[in-house]
Amino acid sequence: MANRLPLLITLAGVAVLFLSIVFVFALVLGAMFFDGIEFTGGHTDAMASGLAWGLVA
Repeated sequence: MANRLPLLITLAGVAVLFLSIVFVFALVLGAMFFDGIEFTGGHTDAMASGLAWGLVA
């Protein structure tokens, strides 16, 4: 079992790398088909809060 440990660690690393590539691929496809992916809550929310701060000042 001890001589299989480096192989198992390598396979686990390859699996994590593969899953991260698949995740990025899914994000790109989602951005292409669903008009982008907004991680910050959306540009309209940011613009609305900016306008509110402009009106206060």
